[in-house]
Amino acid sequence: MSRLIGLLSSSAVVATLLVAGLGAVAPAAAAGCTPTGFFRDGINMTAAQIGGDVTGSLDATGCNIGVYYDNTTSGNVSGANIFGANYFGVVVNGDAGAVSVNVTGSAVHNIGETPLNGTQHGNAIYYRAFGGSASGVISGNAVTHYQKNGITINGNVSATIANNTVTGEGAVPYIAQNGIQVGYDTAPVTVTGNTVTGNAYSGANGASSGGILVVGGPCFGPALPYATGLSITRNTLTTNDVGVFLFNGDASCAAPASRTDNSVKLNTISNSAVTNTTGQTMTPPCGYQAGISDVGTRDLIVNNEISGAGYTPVSGDCAGTPAAIVRVVDADPSARGVSSNH
Repeated sequence: MSRLIGLLSSSAVVATLLVAGLGAVAPAAAAGCTPTGFFRDGINMTAAQIGGDVTGSLDATGCNIGVYYDNTTSGNVSGANIFGANYFGVVVNGDAGAVSVNVTGSAVHNIGETPLNGTQHGNAIYYRAFGGSASGVISGNAVTHYQKNGITINGNVSATIANNTVTGEGAVPYIAQNGIQVGYDTAPVTVTGNTVTGNAYSGANGASSGGILVVGGPCFGPALPYATGLSITRNTLTTNDVGVFLFNGDASCAAPASRTDNSVKLNTISNSAVTNTTGQTMTPPCGYQAGISDVGTRDLIVNNEISGAGYTPVSGDCAGTPAAIVRVVDADPSARGVSSNH
């Protein structure tokens, strides 16, 4: 199966990533950028602010992170305007212990390289907890111009993701963006009332973008848990390759024997065009688009409104220009290119 995984090899996902001296050498921190002890790509990530409340403008140009929280800090983001970092806008890191942060009523934008490119980083709002726990309310935010993902929560994170506007770059050939990602998470998560638009990939590297992407299981790395028990309701999802993309894969990347029990209800999902080219197969090129795609067991998919030529099946799979498999709802566990972010 063709899959593009995010920043790290899957074997590194469950580590705390607090190991120095791996991979690239960190550039000198820009003025006002403080090392956090949180490593990505062998770089000790620097932040424009560590802990505390964030309101008003936070220009993180030259830093890897806008604002960084872990179990040693406290604070919330409210009414803020965060921009300029190349890896993350907001990080809430529960790897080493419990941390709770709310991100509300804020704009998080221009997170990634300048210009945006295909390197697998650039997450506007990022919660993670592999080893500890994290929690928070992420609501009422405007998330735009991110390189990889708009809102990402991975690991043991309890969260409500509500009433955010998350806007991708449209059909781009350089990276498969995702609007909202929930990965490897068995804690309570609600995703509701969000408007997610323009996460579409037209490139050659075997992936499709998701408006809301749910990933989990050993398909993505040994010992990684399934993402289970999510409630995904009343979201408006427009011009994404896949509106709601559920992919909980066992070691063979098929649906697991155990129940995943994710609920997808009352969402409005539309796409007016077929633009994906390689999400199903790279050779021969064949794209993949669906209103809802589900690899899981006993997931509940009811009362969703799905429309548009981008989700209307054509006569014959991989027919048309561009060649693509197009579905309204697809529960076929055959190969699909999932481009998640750890």
